[in-house]
Amino acid sequence: MSVTQFNQILGQKIKELIPVQTVWAVVKDVDWENKTMTATGEIDDLDYYDVLLGIGDHYHKPKIGAKCLIGSIGNSANTFLFSADEVEETIFKRGDSELTIKAEGFIIKQSDESLKKVLNDMIDEINKIIVINGTSINVPAMTAIKQRLNTVLIE
Repeated sequence: MSVTQFNQILGQKIKELIPVQTVWAVVKDVDWENKTMTATGEIDDLDYYDVLLGIGDHYHKPKIGAKCLIGSIGNSANTFLFSADEVEETIFKRGDSELTIKAEGFIIKQSDESLKKVLNDMIDEINKIIVINGTSINVPAMTAIKQRLNTVLIE
């Protein structure tokens, strides 16, 4: 084993020994645009600034005043949100796909298309169908379905 390999293995073992530290805190303010927040520790009353609300593929927007669990790795000043007892919004991303969950409903997007818009456009086109022979489409029923859909999908 070379000295370089030994140093790499030793460095990896040291990293494995650094514990994740957690703190119970209360959300003080949220910068949703930058996906960060400030929280105040419950035990020490210290403020934790620029706490990350997610890392890459999902983000949680905690409610101001909510109790939360934040963590840091080792003695790093970089902190991140594990969980909060009240969340206003959650975003999950995979490539061009995005799912947003809010109290008032869901937003499902693929690139620039939203599922709500696609389904509303489809229902509008179906409502335009005119049947010459037989029973025509039930436009009031389709409109009622569209209204129900719009209570689930908010954008």
